Amino acid sequence: MGTIRTEQTRLLQDNGTENIEFFVYDKDGVAKSILNQTKDVLKQIPNNLSPINSNLSVEYLRPLRDAIKTTTSEDTQLLNKNPNFRYGTFNWDINSVNNTALAEVALPSQVFAGINPITGIYCLIQNVVPNTAEKTNYMIKNILSDTPIISGEDLEISYNYYFFTLGFFVFNVQQYISVGLDSTNDGSINKMYNFEESKFETGTFTDDKFFKKIDIRQFDSWNKFSTTIQCSLSDAETNPHIEVKLFRTTKGVGLTDPKMIYDGLAISQQTTAKKRQHTKRKGAIFSFIDGNITVADDNITGEYKQEETILSNEVDLQNTNSIFGTFARKDRPLSLTQNTLDKCILQEFINDYRSPIKRYEGEFYKDDSDVVPIYFYHKLWVNFGTTILQEPVSCIIDSLEYNVKQNTYNIIMHIPNADDDVISYDTYKLD
Repeated sequence: MGTIRTEQTRLLQDNGTENIEFFVYDKDGVAKSILNQTKDVLKQIPNNLSPINSNLSVEYLRPLRDAIKTTTSEDTQLLNKNPNFRYGTFNWDINSVNNTALAEVALPSQVFAGINPITGIYCLIQNVVPNTAEKTNYMIKNILSDTPIISGEDLEISYNYYFFTLGFFVFNVQQYISVGLDSTNDGSINKMYNFEESKFETGTFTDDKFFKKIDIRQFDSWNKFSTTIQCSLSDAETNPHIEVKLFRTTKGVGLTDPKMIYDGLAISQQTTAKKRQHTKRKGAIFSFIDGNITVADDNITGEYKQEETILSNEVDLQNTNSIFGTFARKDRPLSLTQNTLDKCILQEFINDYRSPIKRYEGEFYKDDSDVVPIYFYHKLWVNFGTTILQEPVSCIIDSLEYNVKQNTYNIIMHIPNADDDVISYDTYKLD
């Protein structure tokens, strides 16, 4: 550590800068003409930031044994986009017969006074309810290529519905649904779900076993339909996607002209674990003492627990909260291979807290010509001179509060440790 920290101190004393290279894009994600831009992020205390109110304090925090991240997930993971029709027909295919759409996305209150959606603003409205059962022309289906699934986890198809009778008697109200499988994501359905045997299979796709009949018995109020699809696939299903087709609600012969309203049409898959606790522990898993292998232990008990989050680089990619990609840290001996972002972040906590860590807290007045406010990418070097107090490295900002009118900041910051990675290992607890 001495060599690295000594070099950091020398560079600060000689140059008084810390330059970071940024990749710069505009608001639309288009790369700037000069993609790589270098910015000096160093601010010095007291030259750039003057302590005020005589409340600058320092404390030493104990070393860490564990750095813990807890990620929470929903019981089910939504697979289809736009289930509440907030964005019109986006990610949906509404069928037309003879150039007439079988349904429309609209505000239900503008069509039927007093009827409000369950989940949002818009609904899918079926204006015509035929008198004969419908299993040929689907009313709406999801986009096949945008709906991947995972084998071994049950699917749930659900939606809210409101059958509006206009106050007249109706009977024999029913609807059908079908579920198709594209095993390799080549854009074609090669299997259908057999609702009688609860499995995907080949066959004549117009057979009754490939359709689920839904009897509607509650009218003039919101109700919910849901069904479970067992998803046990074979090795042939290398990139499975599903297509759910919902057919029009039909009724018995009569003089009435009812309407059907749909809201929250969701295709979801159950998750294997709702809560995921990832602990990175300092040290080796085992120790070799007197010729015997034992579980490693020491007298350090400090823990750092991040606030629970929904974002993670280690949850299933189907999860909308998954951070895509693989990560590594440059010039780190223990990160020569690709890793997860979660592991990299937790390792940095273990590194910084390998020994008692110094943390500052106080109020500051920004006293320089730079019009850019202090932000989290800035590094703050406590430098009152070598005869008073000069930290060997600059601090990382943990939290800040900015008073724009007074140009003052409440800042909490700590001195990091840029030495080689501390030996550590990962444990997981899944609930």
